[in-house]
Amino acid sequence: MIVTQFNIQKDARWTFKAGKYTYGYSSVVTTNANGLINKATTHPANDSEMTHFEENVKQVGNQKGVSVLYDKGAASQANSEALKAQKLRDGIMRKKPKGKQMSHWHKLRNKAISKRRFGTLKRTYGLARSCYIGLEKVASEV
Repeated sequence: MIVTQFNIQKDARWTFKAGKYTYGYSSVVTTNANGLINKATTHPANDSEMTHFEENVKQVGNQKGVSVLYDKGAASQANSEALKAQKLRDGIMRKKPKGKQMSHWHKLRNKAISKRRFGTLKRTYGLARSCYIGLEKVASEV
């Protein structure tokens, strides 16, 4: 009898994103105005960014007037109000209203938020994929 044991990642989870199933982890990266990474936190892929929004905003610190740029996963009235309460500028990408066209200005705004920082990190530094197995190792790679 041959027993094969696969290296199962206990912390990794499945998620469905952009029409594809993905197994692994998701990282939330905090950068400064120049695009340099301040801090990164890694979670299982099926964890919603909404549950970690407050935690990620606290990474910014008490810097009043700083813009918090975030993707559409955190677009909600409650998160916008939380930023205003901490005197931070709302840089959360806007979602397209259901059944309506997104304005040209909102499209440009969303592109300006994401492309500059994260496009470069994914293209140049390979931030989209990890070579390691396990939550701690993946977190240290980011």
